[in-house]
Amino acid sequence: MDDKKKIFSSKEKLVLIIITIGIIISGVLFYYNNRNSVNTEFIKGSNITIYDLDNTKIESLNKLCRVWGFAKYYHPKVVDGSKNWDFELFRIMPMVLESKNQDEVNNILYTWLNKFGEFKESSYSENDEVKIKADTNWISDENYLGRELSTLLIKMSKTYISNRDKAYVNYEKDSVYPNFGNEHKYASIDYNDDGYKLLALFRYWNIIEYYYPYRTVIGEDWNKVLNEFIPKIINSDNDLSYKLTLSELTSRIHDSHASISDFNYTLYNYWGVNIAPIKFLLVEDKIVVTDIINKYEDHCNLKVGDVILEINNKDIFQVIKEKSKYLSFSRDEAIVNGLSYFLFRTSDDSLPLKIERDGKDLIEEVKCYDLQEVDINEINGGSHKLLTNNIGYINPGALDKDEIKVIMKEFKDTDGIIVDLRYYPSDMITYTMPDYLLPEKTMFSKMTIANQSIPGEFVYTEDFSVGKNNKDYYKGKIVIIINECTQSNAEFTTMALRKSPNAVVIGENSIGADGNVSAFTLPGGIITHITGIGVYTPEGFETQRIGIEPDVYVKPTIQGIREGKDELLEKAIEIAKSPN
Repeated sequence: MDDKKKIFSSKEKLVLIIITIGIIISGVLFYYNNRNSVNTEFIKGSNITIYDLDNTKIESLNKLCRVWGFAKYYHPKVVDGSKNWDFELFRIMPMVLESKNQDEVNNILYTWLNKFGEFKESSYSENDEVKIKADTNWISDENYLGRELSTLLIKMSKTYISNRDKAYVNYEKDSVYPNFGNEHKYASIDYNDDGYKLLALFRYWNIIEYYYPYRTVIGEDWNKVLNEFIPKIINSDNDLSYKLTLSELTSRIHDSHASISDFNYTLYNYWGVNIAPIKFLLVEDKIVVTDIINKYEDHCNLKVGDVILEINNKDIFQVIKEKSKYLSFSRDEAIVNGLSYFLFRTSDDSLPLKIERDGKDLIEEVKCYDLQEVDINEINGGSHKLLTNNIGYINPGALDKDEIKVIMKEFKDTDGIIVDLRYYPSDMITYTMPDYLLPEKTMFSKMTIANQSIPGEFVYTEDFSVGKNNKDYYKGKIVIIINECTQSNAEFTTMALRKSPNAVVIGENSIGADGNVSAFTLPGGIITHITGIGVYTPEGFETQRIGIEPDVYVKPTIQGIREGKDELLEKAIEIAKSPN
């Protein structure tokens, strides 16, 4: 009897173990199935369609965008990667839209955020090197948010999270540059789905609000821009209108690094697959042809010095105005770089242009070619040459890797060197060339990076220096040519070379888009770019939207272009020949 009891007990234990394991497995499966259900719930659409959009709904959506974005970067349960914050937006948006007033909206948002559980405040030592403070004063406005929601957001602002490995914005391998790779792409969306379209707007708006180093100089009330684009993005009901609306949005940060491209080439086709094979400049307030791409020179009926008056029977500056709506310019007057790939685009085989030549107005049907085959940035000539009067000339746009070391040895006995930074450097000479030009290590730039613990705050990082102790440094004149085509690394290089004791910068202000480029995705198969770090002079002055200012201003003239002169180069030679 006892043995049977023992046997029965063993079997009973075995059954209990099996049942227990089964329960555990079932629970795990239920959890994962439920979790996957949550994570895939809105893959096919947000199920949000907004009718009768009015000012109340716009105000509510504006507040939702700001609170959702703040929590995205500050709430520990979002920063740890455990929440699909896009889908949480789709869950709460219908309730916000149905609210009758802002008190209701505040209560809805407070209840929503509260359901993610408690979190702790953290201690934080203030950074002494703050350039831009986070613009979060609005979270303390109880009239705007109500007491409960305001108190919750203030507490959230004190989480000071530095470990962001799984956050929507993280920092790979201790990098100081923000990485947006955890954003979901949503390559294909329904353009009648207002939830996904608003997600694109909210994502972009908040990335600029918290991770754009030049937020304070965009020259726009960013909150008013949000209000303006809520109806615009909702009313964009097809692929093209949606992408043009987002293109227009990028133009409002006034950053020549900002751009949009899409995987299915909708925008590419909109602008046109062909282009007229010409280069141009804005000279004396006119669009002037400055060069014909070599490959097409014999087949182009335009001449250097032609003034373009009309494109397709429309005034050239009206065309520029219409196209500029969808392009981002750091400086409104610096349009050439931004328009070089867009102004003379078409999907036709030719483009009718009205031009002024020799005092007469002419109509020319200009043949256009596949954009993929036309090298608009074509560089004529080699990387360097010796000019008369023992002056060396360097075109950084044609450099081979490390070629600058060979050139500097070749030019070491010249009386002066001209560095033509109207061309974007094909090799990184920012740090290598100053080794030959400076007697000692010299600081040339201050930079700002996002404070990982306080999204929206930007702090100075280590100063950037060039040069080394070198008693045999180059003693001749260094003349640096810049204009509005001098952008990004070319601007950064100008700042470095300018530290040479005998350097002179001539030309016109550079474009004003200094720093690296950061990319992120938006729903609908879109990649967009912004400047990712802040660049300042050693004194802490802005370069963004101002550009590098030359020591000597020189502008080309229409007459000079027609006579085949390079007036900036001529002035550079004159200065290089003059005594120190």
